[in-house]
Amino acid sequence: MWLYLIYLACLLSSSIIAFAYRKSLKSRQLSLFPFYLLLIFTQELLAFLLVKQNPSYSTGYIYNISNPVQALFFASFYYRIPFNYSVRKLIGLLTIVFIVINLATFFFIQSVNIFNSYLSLASGFLITLCGILFLFNYFKLDNHTEEKKWLPVIWITIGLVSFYPVVNISFALYKYLLAYHATILGMVLYRLIPQLMSIFMYVCFIRAFYLCKRKN
Repeated sequence: MWLYLIYLACLLSSSIIAFAYRKSLKSRQLSLFPFYLLLIFTQELLAFLLVKQNPSYSTGYIYNISNPVQALFFASFYYRIPFNYSVRKLIGLLTIVFIVINLATFFFIQSVNIFNSYLSLASGFLITLCGILFLFNYFKLDNHTEEKKWLPVIWITIGLVSFYPVVNISFALYKYLLAYHATILGMVLYRLIPQLMSIFMYVCFIRAFYLCKRKN
């Protein structure tokens, strides 16, 4: 419980700081992050309250809707980075394929109310790939001023490419971790890992927002 509350606090703090520095975020294509983070905080708080009220309540539909939204948000964010021209077609194509697969799955194969771990894995893969492509193009820059300008996005990317691969491993092993009741210090492992990595990711986001303000 306490770790989840710390996670929520980090998420809310990142949203508040993003709103406070919003004018400074625009030049790095980060101006939508305050609203995105507020949306994610609202989603997590709602899921927390629903489960607290009824422990058997299934929040699968919340994350089935949220995961494509997150993938679309970050894919469009990296798509708009000015020096990412060489990979825009790839990002756009993968995003379209991902959205089509999600729609086909929930319209024809599985109810949206049942959490789909495979689509969650695909979402994490898409976001991680976009982050890696950004890093590849960033380190090809031959302009010190541009490198300094886009340094905050490096911190955003560090958070993302650290969070999603680790959490994807947790999702991939979800059934086994659940079956064996895997815990650390009394905390369920498949919940502990995403919460710890989320805290790290949102701290990276806060650092990115601070750098935008300082450099402006």
